[in-house]
Amino acid sequence: MRDALGQRGEAIFTVLMTEFHDQSRPIFKPQFLGDKWQYVDFIVELVGTESIIPYFFVQVKTTRTGYTKKLNRLKVKVPQDSIRGIAAYTAPTYIVGIDEVTEKGYIVSANAENITSLSSLSTAFPINKANREILWQEVNDFWSSYRNNLLFSHFNDPDWR
Repeated sequence: MRDALGQRGEAIFTVLMTEFHDQSRPIFKPQFLGDKWQYVDFIVELVGTESIIPYFFVQVKTTRTGYTKKLNRLKVKVPQDSIRGIAAYTAPTYIVGIDEVTEKGYIVSANAENITSLSSLSTAFPINKANREILWQEVNDFWSSYRNNLLFSHFNDPDWR
């Protein structure tokens, strides 16, 4: 049952992130990375950018246990090593909580946050059109400083033109 719950959460995340926007297309392209990745479930590319393809990483946590009574937080458990692991990536990183019963998702930053562990996740940032657009801009802004930073590699093929 646990694997089925996780798979459903990952599928719900994909559906939420690929809803069509004003240009009659999704603004994100999520790719599941497989079960072998310890801290990251998805790499998500931004659609509609110009010279580079910005991306971010996501860890998805799924629950059927609902919300806390006092603060209406989604009851998901995220261990300390998972938070530290995903925050160690030098790219935008997020934790997404999925309420499998209502098929709603909530996103929070995991960028160098100093959190020991989570037993619940904020519902302040539902995955909806407005927050997807804010997320798109946030990630695009992060990568915009890298547009002109080219890697000068030792492994250049002199015959490529």
